[in-house]
Amino acid sequence: MTQKTNKKFYKAALYCRLSKDDDDRNGDSSSIQTQKSLLERYCRENGYLIHDFYVDDGYSGLNFERPDFQRLLTDIDNGNVNMVITKDLSRLGRDYIQTGYYTEIYFAKKRVRYIAVNDAFDSNRDDNDIAPFRHILNDMYAKDLSRKVKSAKRQRALNGLFISSQAPFGYMPCPGNRNRLIVDEPAAEIVRRIFEFSLSGYSAKKIAEFLTTEGVITPGVYKYQQGDTRFARYLKNDKNRWCYETVQTILKDRVYVGDMVNHKAEVANYKTKQRVMLPQSERIVVKNTHQGIIDRQDWLTVQKLVHARHKAPHHNFENIFRGMVFCADCGSRLCMGTKQRNGKYYHYYRCNNHYLNRDKCQKPHQISYTVLYQNILERIQQLTKAAENDEVFYALVQVKNADNLPPDSVQKEKYPLEKRMAELSCKVRNLFDCHADGIIDARNYEMLMKDIQAEQESLEQKLSALQTRISEQHNTELSIEQFRETVKECLNVTELTPFVLNKLISKIEIGYLETVDGKKQQEVSVDWKLEITLR
Repeated sequence: MTQKTNKKFYKAALYCRLSKDDDDRNGDSSSIQTQKSLLERYCRENGYLIHDFYVDDGYSGLNFERPDFQRLLTDIDNGNVNMVITKDLSRLGRDYIQTGYYTEIYFAKKRVRYIAVNDAFDSNRDDNDIAPFRHILNDMYAKDLSRKVKSAKRQRALNGLFISSQAPFGYMPCPGNRNRLIVDEPAAEIVRRIFEFSLSGYSAKKIAEFLTTEGVITPGVYKYQQGDTRFARYLKNDKNRWCYETVQTILKDRVYVGDMVNHKAEVANYKTKQRVMLPQSERIVVKNTHQGIIDRQDWLTVQKLVHARHKAPHHNFENIFRGMVFCADCGSRLCMGTKQRNGKYYHYYRCNNHYLNRDKCQKPHQISYTVLYQNILERIQQLTKAAENDEVFYALVQVKNADNLPPDSVQKEKYPLEKRMAELSCKVRNLFDCHADGIIDARNYEMLMKDIQAEQESLEQKLSALQTRISEQHNTELSIEQFRETVKECLNVTELTPFVLNKLISKIEIGYLETVDGKKQQEVSVDWKLEITLR
């Protein structure tokens, strides 16, 4: 009598990753081929069936939104994979919190066996105590790499090289050497005109009105017309509408006298990649690195004129909410205004669309700077206090996607869509055979194929949306913890600063003014930085 064995049948997913900053990167990533060969040989020697290769070439180990990693999670959720193999633990990820979540929680929950070949890690064994320490070491490597990248960028900045992703309006990267700026003459002519207006005594606000009236193309639309699709959003707005801030930024930028200004912002945390603006004193300035558009003496004269306009008492304060306050109805950025009463100046934000064009915004959104300041300060103080207590904090936060269906329900939604996709694939094959055998003519073939492709595209969009919801559910708990750590960095805050605001808040929206008991009330909504909202 033959004894039956209970050996489990494994369908292995072989995952390979290489960051663009990794030391072993070479050309078209020969390291990826090395990883593939090692993992394929390991499966062959151990008798594991290879389901598929999953490759993320050029993605950081701190980023878990990699395309093929997300595809791997989908296949695990669908039951197509019950084993994951990597070259070592660092290929899975370098953030010890997130990597530990997948190796210790997620894979176990999904009954997936995980093996890191070179680290001798196997989730089926009980001797993996060293794994958490390896995760920490990988995280330290990522931190050290970030420090090296930052140091290299700083050195390039000190050498006067252009290192930004986009050139200032009026310039473009030199062909063949994008670290050097050359004059973009059509845009440069607009810059010269702006400075001429300023030298004639006109304010930035008045200059913006002149440019708008004359139909001069704005920097955003100009860059889009030059082929930079990152500026496509500007087409949604009035392309001939110049704003005060744009003109003011151009007038203050010393790049136009031929000086390179780098290190305007830096990444505060190597994990979140959040950038924090630096004060003028900490920026790196190298003189005469490229051809100037504006005479240096003229530029200095303009700076004195700009400073004189802001020297008045009602401007003697820092607008810490600059660029963060928006209208809740039309979505436009609120503009700052100033009123004088009894010898004192009062600052406020209002929606100019309501006053300039009632068709765009019919409600007079307006809020005092002081009222807004106190409102936001109290919210941040409430949040930081709550972050010190687990129970209070989790009672306060509410996941943005809380109305999503449970994970099992989402999976049930996917099943009929995937089934229909399989049916359509069969239809495509049958249709091709019928056309090849002459059963249907070319016209009917193309018509039927077009209908099938349209349905396939619709199904793919629905499946993609469902997968996004699944990914959000996976990362919810981690997002909350990351947000909590960010909040803790702002403990005991007694006054607002741009640093605190930029760390915690993405956008502030002001709702319609209402009068309650003779007093105006404003609805203030805060869009926090990370994937949660406050009750």
